[in-house]
Amino acid sequence: MTGDSTGRAPDPELEAVYGSAVYEAELPGGRVTFRVGDCVPGAPGPFAIVTAWNPGHERPPREVNEARNAELRSEIERRGWHWGPAEGRSPDGTHQEPSFAVWGAPLDEVLALAREFGQAAVAWFDGERARLAWC
Repeated sequence: MTGDSTGRAPDPELEAVYGSAVYEAELPGGRVTFRVGDCVPGAPGPFAIVTAWNPGHERPPREVNEARNAELRSEIERRGWHWGPAEGRSPDGTHQEPSFAVWGAPLDEVLALAREFGQAAVAWFDGERARLAWC
């Protein structure tokens, strides 16, 4: 259930990491937890999970990640998108990345914003199943 919306081949290492991650989001209907390939009952329609944390293969210090995520939140709000807190984490829970669930925003605009913050992909629920959408 991965997809490449730009025609570029996805990075196999990042695809494996993102594809095995557990995503959690606070949506209007309540908290949801899902993985790539899952349906998401109670979702308000299509939505994305986006973060500025750890762009690509980079691992900046926590304070840099926090500052970048604050910039991302400001940009999401400036655009008037609906959002809620979210998280992407490793299956064993040893690694978490604070994120934002964004709904009511076109995928191409979400991908452009994620690209601005150095991200390789976002988790995208298309209304039926969650998948990876590559920047």
